Amino acid sequence: MKRDKTDALFSRYIKLLSGGICTRCKKYLGVKSRGLHCMHYHSRGKKSVRWDRENASAGCYGCHRYLDQHPLEKAEFFLNLLGQQRWEALNKRADTPGKPDIEAIEADLKEKIKFLEA
Repeated sequence: MKRDKTDALFSRYIKLLSGGICTRCKKYLGVKSRGLHCMHYHSRGKKSVRWDRENASAGCYGCHRYLDQHPLEKAEFFLNLLGQQRWEALNKRADTPGKPDIEAIEADLKEKIKFLEA
């Protein structure tokens, strides 16, 4: 699936939130590193949670690849990261179809990035 401008903004936001650290192995890579990825639990094809903060975490290439190849461990990782209540709410949102307001999402991400970079 092709990344677009909104995906790039979201990825930058997730990396800034992590401080450049992989949330799984705790390796520091830096927020501008190409080796630090924005890992999604639910695929980017699920538009209802594609740019949802709780559906993503920063991860190094190795952890991202590993979790994508081990779906049960990926689910456990995100469950532990979010806690049961937020996990269940994320899954419910993922199963709720809808068309996101891209302009609003981009504006919100730009504001959050500006705040984190200040």
